[in-house]
Amino acid sequence: MKALFLILFTCCLLSTPCIAEQKNPQVIELIKLNNFANPQENIYTSGQPTQAQLSQLADKGVKHIINLRGKNETQWDEEDVVNTLGLQYAALPITSKADINVTNAILLQKLLNETSSEATLVHCASSNRVGALVAVYHATELKLPIEQAIAIGKQWGLKSLESVVTDEVTRYQNTLIQK
Repeated sequence: MKALFLILFTCCLLSTPCIAEQKNPQVIELIKLNNFANPQENIYTSGQPTQAQLSQLADKGVKHIINLRGKNETQWDEEDVVNTLGLQYAALPITSKADINVTNAILLQKLLNETSSEATLVHCASSNRVGALVAVYHATELKLPIEQAIAIGKQWGLKSLESVVTDEVTRYQNTLIQK
């Protein structure tokens, strides 16, 4: 019995450093990302991370970065930095209010579905575009009332684009009525 106890105790001691070194996406909020949120399991939203923050995200276990900013919105190549860190990168440029539409909302949801089993950060400059697309998706594809979809969008970062969401959802619903 004493020998079994010693073996188990030794195994516990040897495994302790491994446990301490495991990546824990739940501590991502410590990176101090602008407008950080964790609206659903394994999904994080924020404003634009810095190159140093991307490195920290990789260290914390994030595996995927989804960027909603256009190439001309940063002074550095985010895709290159993300790939160098060994993360998966996807871009869905939302560069104007016209890009906040049902098609792009569906594309974002598709990207989220493909990556959501692993820690994923989706961002734009402030997370406003992220929340807007999520709200559009919930209102049009999941058929939630606009107020509820906007509330969900706010959990994902929606702020000043609420009227754009409402206009897009109204436009979409009007096209359905006309068919």
